[in-house]
Amino acid sequence: MGLGGGLYGLIIMNTTRILPLVLALTALVLPPRAWACTALMITDTKGNAYSGKTMEYASPLPFEMTYVPAGTKVASIAPAKKPGLSFETKYPVLGVSADVGVGSGMNMMVESANDQGLSLSTNEMPGSQSPTGAGSDAAKALAATDLALYLLGNFKSVAEVKEVLQGGDVSVWLPKVPLVGNIELPMHYILWDKTGAGIVIEFLDGKMNVHDNPVGVATNAPDFPWHLTNLNNYAQLNNVDRNTGQFGQLKVSAPDSGNALANVPSSQIAAGRFVKAAYYTQFVRKADSPEEAVITLGHILNNFDRPYDLSVDKGYSAEGGTPGTTSSEVTLFTWMNDKVRNLYFLRTIDALNFAQFDFGKLAPLKSVVTVPLAKINDSSLDGTQVLLSAAK
Repeated sequence: MGLGGGLYGLIIMNTTRILPLVLALTALVLPPRAWACTALMITDTKGNAYSGKTMEYASPLPFEMTYVPAGTKVASIAPAKKPGLSFETKYPVLGVSADVGVGSGMNMMVESANDQGLSLSTNEMPGSQSPTGAGSDAAKALAATDLALYLLGNFKSVAEVKEVLQGGDVSVWLPKVPLVGNIELPMHYILWDKTGAGIVIEFLDGKMNVHDNPVGVATNAPDFPWHLTNLNNYAQLNNVDRNTGQFGQLKVSAPDSGNALANVPSSQIAAGRFVKAAYYTQFVRKADSPEEAVITLGHILNNFDRPYDLSVDKGYSAEGGTPGTTSSEVTLFTWMNDKVRNLYFLRTIDALNFAQFDFGKLAPLKSVVTVPLAKINDSSLDGTQVLLSAAK
């Protein structure tokens, strides 16, 4: 999931219903607060890919919608706040962002995509650490807070991303983020392109690991290979209902359909959500068109949507609480990327429907445009027009 900085509350949230942001200040000495995010990708009958994610957190964060046009110059930083890698974007980048207070001065792109069909999600990964020696060559040093903008701004496929990350031209390091107790940025990065190819980038055990994603799903800790191994425990899952049976001499029949899902995990912990997402992406019928595919993807993501108080936690720090407090992780927003039509969809917790953003119509913008998510809450709102109007 994404990460935000600053001391003002996310105005799309009802702060009387969840842990107030002021607790972020008192919780800085505690472990990072839990993020229960689920990212997934589906394909249509023609093999085109569509990706999306629900983003959960236990307190409000200052998320914004940002458009970064092609030709934007970015100067990243190296450790000790030294000048790092500088680059200029080739492709426009659109997505939810947050000012984390470190890096190049640009917002960190949290859930974003470019107009080439490449998308990137950030999900929380406790224990993340900079690779040994990362950032020591300042000219190649890229703060992880700028990683999304660098990859989406310069590459159009997962294959290209893998090549540059494994080629040694950049050295990604994790800056310490004050909002989560001044620890190294606890994130892993999930990418998909228009072909459905996907990778997960993790920073664990003193090195950067780039894992191919064969299932089109990613959640949170443990590490990605653990989740793939865990799927072996669910080899029996299929979507065929068993509607008849017998107990002794008594023949029985199910009164309704849907018992094929009986062994699909229902818990909202990362391990359960990974299996559940893998089930949905494997068995839900493939759509015949981009229009149908986006609707299908939205229906799948609805199964991971968490309204206020779906589950609450009393004083457990992993949920962001402190003794005597109650917290609840909620889905701050859900986003989808139609990689065929270059569309981006966003629904906040205060909205019923998705706002739509069109890369093609945003092309005239020549400078970075950022607006608060509160301006995208109206269910009938044209998200593209919000950004175009903000640029005037």
